Amino acid sequence: MGILSVVLTIAILGFLYWRMIKRETPEQIGAFQALLPLALGVGSMFLGALATVLLAKAFGGMANMLTGNKGFGGSLLRSFLMAGFTEEAAKLLMILLSLVILKSRVKNVYEYVLIGAAVGFGFAVAEEFYYGDAGAGGGASDYVSLVGRMISVPAHMTFNMVMGELLGRARYDRLTGKGSPALDCVLALLLPVCAHTLFDACTIFNSKLMSGEMSGIVIALAGYVGLMIYEIAVLIRFRKNTEKFCGMRTSAV
Repeated sequence: MGILSVVLTIAILGFLYWRMIKRETPEQIGAFQALLPLALGVGSMFLGALATVLLAKAFGGMANMLTGNKGFGGSLLRSFLMAGFTEEAAKLLMILLSLVILKSRVKNVYEYVLIGAAVGFGFAVAEEFYYGDAGAGGGASDYVSLVGRMISVPAHMTFNMVMGELLGRARYDRLTGKGSPALDCVLALLLPVCAHTLFDACTIFNSKLMSGEMSGIVIALAGYVGLMIYEIAVLIRFRKNTEKFCGMRTSAV
């Protein structure tokens, strides 16, 4: 089951990323620019996991973090500390590292979006390998879990497409004297963290779901439906605005 989830993740996100690259105009990015942030995205998963372990120890262990306050506020706090902030911050660092390495190659806002998508892609594959393998047991619950994870597969990619766009807009605004680069940079982390935190609070950090309460199941279903709507909206938005973002130059030459 673990191998299947990894294969499906690579197939789904690989197709989406390939289609995004093909849509760039007037020319597409090269292989190095496409693959470097993907590899760094894999590394971001381990960086985020390390931060999570350190936070878990600071808060008395993972068990206490998962079974403490059973209210939704407690779920939000656990989700923020254990996933939303740590994972998105780790991916932001890898996006910034990608931009430093690729400084002379990145030409427009759309290429910032591609870097964000690639880092999210790499993170998702590494996470699926870990969680898919850890959760493999062969029972019916594994198939339910697989369906849920396939719904959430594009989440990291779409979170970081938004992050990449806002970082690109910050650069574009700085060059053109338009907008607010500082606000763009704040939103680049804030929006993905909020979306990620809310989804995980409804699902993996939902203590009512873990205890089998009906309200927890309803909240989890709402989380998955909300995430699907979000993912579809983000993917459609970037597909429709590809030409616009390609035209927003982020290089001085």
